Amino acid sequence: MSTTPKRVITIDIMRALAIVLMVIFHFLYDLKYFGYVDWDTPDGEGWREYRYVILTLFFLCVGFGIGVVHQQKIILTAFLKRLGLVLGAAGLVTVSSLIMVPENWIFFGVLHFIAVASLLALPFARYPLVALLFGILAIVVFNLNWVSSTWPFSPIRHLLPSYTNDYVGIFPWIGMVLIGVWLAQVKWMRSDPLGWVGHNKSISFMSKHSLLIYLVHQPIFFALFGLYGLVFAT
Repeated sequence: MSTTPKRVITIDIMRALAIVLMVIFHFLYDLKYFGYVDWDTPDGEGWREYRYVILTLFFLCVGFGIGVVHQQKIILTAFLKRLGLVLGAAGLVTVSSLIMVPENWIFFGVLHFIAVASLLALPFARYPLVALLFGILAIVVFNLNWVSSTWPFSPIRHLLPSYTNDYVGIFPWIGMVLIGVWLAQVKWMRSDPLGWVGHNKSISFMSKHSLLIYLVHQPIFFALFGLYGLVFAT
């Protein structure tokens, strides 16, 4: 009998929604990058909050996945396989950013964070209430300014770019991952509240291949915008 956890449609929908919002966000960012608009992306008012919604959805799903897969015992082989994929993808993002935007290269973006947060959250997989407590605590201490979003990079900040195209601080975002671990054991969430939607091929595809979509969508956008500029340049 297979021990693979049953897919939760609610999580598939959350992850697919995060992917759609991310692709839209990056398309709008690229419009500014290539000089077609002068919007204050990605750090202006409203744009930051838009990004926070995307990160919240992604990280809740990360934590939920850890909580579901490892709730009985830590399945080290599966964890290390996934971690290796994420670390490899994170390295690819860093190398690509060094080539394309060396002044703003990505040293700790979404994928780097997911790798580290997965390691930090794994011990909590069997202790959902402890995960919830530490998740809330991480968010609270950040909002009280007891810990910086740049931790643990503060001592070497002078060696890093003054602005990076993608940065996700351990605080407060580890809190969302840990809350996701707790959600994996909440009866209401495990009952799949959006299960009535049923399996949708597009949603399932985006959810299952979220890492691939994350990696390829920006190079595709850059290629299309670059081609457009060459064809229609005056």
